[in-house]
Amino acid sequence: MSNVSDIKPWFREDIARTLMSIYFASAASGSYRSEDNDHYRVGFATALSSVALAVGVNPESFLAPEDVQLLKSSSR
Repeated sequence: MSNVSDIKPWFREDIARTLMSIYFASAASGSYRSEDNDHYRVGFATALSSVALAVGVNPESFLAPEDVQLLKSSSR
């Protein structure tokens, strides 16, 4: 950045909506909900959750309950 005035703040709610839109775009594809892709689902949900936690957003606010369960069961 060449100028301090180019800095634009991001707010937690903006990031939460961005993560939610990425998640729903992926979830809308037919292959994402396939039983054969549990590893992909866990990996994708884990990646989004990691970013969410880093900025103080609760992943459960945008993940589907079944993906929250996959994350909880895969962490054991």
